[in-house]
Amino acid sequence: MMKRVITLIFFCLFPVMVHAQYKGETVRIPMVDEGLLWDTDITLEATLYKPEGDGPFPVVIFNHGSTGPGIIPEDVTINPWGFGSYLLRKNIALLIPMRRGRGASDGSYDEQYTCNPEGITEGIEYALESLDATFSYLDSQSWVNKEKIVLSGHSRGGMLSLVYASEHPKSAVGVLNFSGGWVSDTCQVKSESANLSMFKNAGRKIQVPSLFIYGRNDPFYADESIEEFAETYKASGGDLTFKFYKLGQQVSGHSVFWSYWYLWTGVVDDFLFQQGMTAN
Repeated sequence: MMKRVITLIFFCLFPVMVHAQYKGETVRIPMVDEGLLWDTDITLEATLYKPEGDGPFPVVIFNHGSTGPGIIPEDVTINPWGFGSYLLRKNIALLIPMRRGRGASDGSYDEQYTCNPEGITEGIEYALESLDATFSYLDSQSWVNKEKIVLSGHSRGGMLSLVYASEHPKSAVGVLNFSGGWVSDTCQVKSESANLSMFKNAGRKIQVPSLFIYGRNDPFYADESIEEFAETYKASGGDLTFKFYKLGQQVSGHSVFWSYWYLWTGVVDDFLFQQGMTAN
């Protein structure tokens, strides 16, 4: 109980402390960018929060969302330093890779904004290649405990984490999905959200537990859609813990990861412990 109180106090004070927070170190992740005529060696920008010492340490990979489209400039580096501080206190490393064409990463941002099923698939496959490079990087690092990796992400990054874990059964011990979805409810396929087939496929193939964290009044997905995401995933075989928070009538549910730490840190504490990422 006392640990939960301390965690709550820490995150309530987070906005005041933010400028004094450690904001990680920048690392470069090698990647081969395949082209029509030739391949190009590029690097991805990533922010690393690593505990002191030689390790090996458990690692959480955080996958960022999209640009909006155009709401967030492509050259902005996503860095959830509050999440990094939270994990460092648990002796867990956090790695935040910027996919091709985002932040200071090389390459082109070509994940597409389309409701066309073929375009959606192509965009996800393009994003997955950056995550492949991220795992190759971690595999080369002696400080990484390769048996204790959790995939996490927000918005498109949450969906990307689920898809990757479903296609690479041994890549992670769990998935943290914050407000995940590849497209908004405006994308309908046969009168249902285009996200549903992705949740169904992931739930059918994934072999590790998942924690879904969403907020009500999300501008991208109706409350009913979010509940259907979770129901579809679980009915397809996914091992799911689902948390759906009410943040307020005028509050965007999509901000639950960034602004409402105090609501979900307890359930994330439990999830990380259950997956063997922490000792207590």
